Amino acid sequence: MSRLSIEEAFHKMMAARKSSRKQEEIMADLKEELKSVKEYSLLVHTMRLIIELDNRKTSRLYDNICSPMKQAMYLIDIYYSVTGRTETEELTDSKWGKISCLLDEMEMAYFISIGFPNNGDLFHDEKDEKIGVSLSSFLNYFSSANLCYIEQTRDRIIRDCKPFDDVIQGKYGFSVDEAIRFILHIRDLNNSKYTDTVLKSYYYALHPEEWEKLTTDFERRGIEPEEWALQPELEGLMETLTTNPGEIFVHSCKDVMDVDIEAERLQNIIRFFKYDRQKPLDAEMIYYADKHFSEDYPLFEVDGQYVCPIEKFFFEALYNRLNTELQDSLPTKYKQAKDAAFEKRILEMFRSFFPEKTRFFTSYTVDGHSENDLLIQCGHNWLVVEIKDCSFRAPFRDPIKAYERIRSDFSKAIQYGYDQCKRVEDILLAGNDVDVYDAKKNNRLLHHIRSKDIEDVWTVIVTDYKYGLIQTDLSRLLNKEENDLYPWAVCADDLEVLLLMMRKKLKGIAPHRFFEYLKFREYFHGHLVCFDELELAGWYLCDREQFKKASEADSVVMTGQEMGEIFDAYYQTGLGFQDELDIDSKRHYPSKNYQKSFQIEEHDARKFHTGSDIAVH
Repeated sequence: MSRLSIEEAFHKMMAARKSSRKQEEIMADLKEELKSVKEYSLLVHTMRLIIELDNRKTSRLYDNICSPMKQAMYLIDIYYSVTGRTETEELTDSKWGKISCLLDEMEMAYFISIGFPNNGDLFHDEKDEKIGVSLSSFLNYFSSANLCYIEQTRDRIIRDCKPFDDVIQGKYGFSVDEAIRFILHIRDLNNSKYTDTVLKSYYYALHPEEWEKLTTDFERRGIEPEEWALQPELEGLMETLTTNPGEIFVHSCKDVMDVDIEAERLQNIIRFFKYDRQKPLDAEMIYYADKHFSEDYPLFEVDGQYVCPIEKFFFEALYNRLNTELQDSLPTKYKQAKDAAFEKRILEMFRSFFPEKTRFFTSYTVDGHSENDLLIQCGHNWLVVEIKDCSFRAPFRDPIKAYERIRSDFSKAIQYGYDQCKRVEDILLAGNDVDVYDAKKNNRLLHHIRSKDIEDVWTVIVTDYKYGLIQTDLSRLLNKEENDLYPWAVCADDLEVLLLMMRKKLKGIAPHRFFEYLKFREYFHGHLVCFDELELAGWYLCDREQFKKASEADSVVMTGQEMGEIFDAYYQTGLGFQDELDIDSKRHYPSKNYQKSFQIEEHDARKFHTGSDIAVH
């Protein structure tokens, strides 16, 4: 789940703009380099980009690659758009060096089109601030992979699409359950091959005493060294040491078809996912920021075999295409059902997190007129929650037009949610008793709140889309009165992960610590550079005293990816998702190391040109 550092991107774009070329020129060079590359070699190499992401800090494979998942999918589409391919050579390290440089140049060429006023010294007037918002949204939208766990995408498919199974089966010839079963089958194939090859080689490299024990046994049994590679204990090991790691994603047609799904329906599923090589040839141009065909069609058939990426791509392709189809065929009915399911999901998250005696009010009103989504009472703490399932459109290339579109989408979701929360907050904090009514049942009285039972009121806007920097630091776009507090705006996936993590790590004190997080989280607005809420949440969980101190500092704070490592570490041993994959075996996994402390250093604002003078590394 990688993303591009804003600081890294800014420096690269400042350098690239001095000698930038048009995308069409770079694309022509890229196609020329790809013309001689064999199809199988290209696909296996792009799979390697994905499987070795954990080594990106040390691997030469990523020397010129900032957004591996995005660039891998883009590279596939470019490759298939090349006419007259000769396919005479493997994708060597030397060839990859040239191709990766061109991919990097292409990414920079797209981003720098946004413009750099004042020689790159941003945020000096209103226009520059607008460009700063546009730039951060560009980076978030175009360079970040979808940052969520596969269980969350799977559950979104079941929650949103499965109720319309009759429409899906009529259109595509398979059910949601069958498609998910197929994806999990592909996952099992990939995992089995990974375990039998890569993990086995890692194991003996990390445990030389086990290797010595095994070879001693071979010698005792009279097996010659040249025959060791043929023994069952080392099945697949020697092969993986001499082949590209990306080949663990390559499977025979027989293995791919070996799943308990009726033959015709299985063929329909394969047809649904299978990459159509004609699509990129028919496209006028394959632009970096466009929707990539490989994202919607992630299954590749080559030489009688299938190249099957990690299940993340299959789940996302399935959801994106089913979601689009249902939006087009049943716009009103689907939107209403989807909104209701989303609100139910958020309610279930909070119900699972807070104690049994917590009160929950849904579709309520406190003024007899305006309907609100969710009100939670936990002791003397009141949580006002608005839930927004709103889309975010791709930003325009023109920075000022981009700003207006970004602000419009922000207003429909976060700003509107804040305005709704604020009305309720003002009533709760007015010092009077408050009656809570059921907004859907003739304003039936649900609860009478005594003023003495209201101590703290917290406002939260939960969104389905992750808005990046403009969501983590609301000072950039939110309209509010100067002395009013900021709400907490959080993506539903991040909220779920944080609540699961707090419950797992903090046990009974989790609700108390959640409200403490909200308190100090509010102080960060106005001096924060952060694309991912889980970096802040991870920082709090690892070193809450440092987190609290930094929240009240005058200087700008920049978070880092290492702060969110705690969530992946706990996910490896079981985070607590409903029907979490591999949960039985995860309980036996060793705990994964993650960074627990972070150094705060002085940051030279003149080099970054954003007014920052503190960064967290």
